[in-house]
Amino acid sequence: MTIGSFCLIFNEKAWIKAHLKAWTKHLDEMVFFDGGSTDGTLEILEADKSGKVRVYDKMTPKNLQQDYTDMSNAALRCLGTDIALFLHPDMFPENPEALLDFPDDMIAGSFKIKSYAGEPGEDIYEIVEGRVKRWKDIYRLKNPDLGAHYHGFYGATDEDIYFSEITGTEHEFFGEDFEKYPYPVFNSDLVIRHYSDVRPYARRLERMERCLANQGTKPDIIKHVAPKHPRVSLQNGGGFTFEKVDTPSFLEKESK
Repeated sequence: MTIGSFCLIFNEKAWIKAHLKAWTKHLDEMVFFDGGSTDGTLEILEADKSGKVRVYDKMTPKNLQQDYTDMSNAALRCLGTDIALFLHPDMFPENPEALLDFPDDMIAGSFKIKSYAGEPGEDIYEIVEGRVKRWKDIYRLKNPDLGAHYHGFYGATDEDIYFSEITGTEHEFFGEDFEKYPYPVFNSDLVIRHYSDVRPYARRLERMERCLANQGTKPDIIKHVAPKHPRVSLQNGGGFTFEKVDTPSFLEKESK
């Protein structure tokens, strides 16, 4: 059984070198759809010597909100592996040996996730409450029409998306209630660290404003709420709890 990953990227220089180092030795193939990076991301990918990385550049959608699913489907179909992991460039395996425990007949699987926030080069916090604890993919097993799925917690209107033909055009959100998914889910012991909110303040704020807007929040409320959201302010509250942790070495290097 072979395992690959597909990833949508744009200006990921702070993450991509560490991402490759963490994953290439454990995966058989890695596909990247780049949306027009100008920060050196492509050069890092092109310099990879593993022979496992394929890059498709200038994959810029006309409308990210509408085209995100189509782009993910396209990236998925570029993989030739039995199993497809949908990853973000700021995701890193804590115990990659758990990949060896994936059963050959697995259709869907979940893994544990640890989420982090903070300012690059400054304090980093684990979000111990307020973020999803498990992440789920639908794996394709040589069937590109099966698609892939992942789910989030806050902002689930956008983050909980079925790809391809799993539920047709219907959007369904089951969160971590895995027994309700249309396929049985193998609950793996794989743990992935996700540094989704380790971004400069301006970037965290912009992401939160966009997330709230996608949920239909009125502009005047967004202006008031977004700066105070715990994922932006990095303050405990609103169901979120942060605990300071050691800064990963790759982030320390990038901040210098």
